[in-house]
Amino acid sequence: MTEHLILNLYTSLWKNRPVKSIKQMNALIISDLSDENTHPRLRRSPEEKYRITRQLISDSDLTSEQQRLLNNYISMLYEQTFNK
Repeated sequence: MTEHLILNLYTSLWKNRPVKSIKQMNALIISDLSDENTHPRLRRSPEEKYRITRQLISDSDLTSEQQRLLNNYISMLYEQTFNK
């Protein structure tokens, strides 16, 4: 799995997030899964945000192979960050 491809897939779905590096993309994904931009009383759990993110990818126009690659990458980040 090439990082450049993952970066392109990510930016194709999240167009409002200009990302220039894998490190920056990883930080944005973790921030989104943590629901950091939502008021604390309204935040969803990382598990729920992870499920919503996977559904968004599944509902996208990406090919099934592209969806699989992006889902696998986000799953890896989720596991590393929240299931220590």
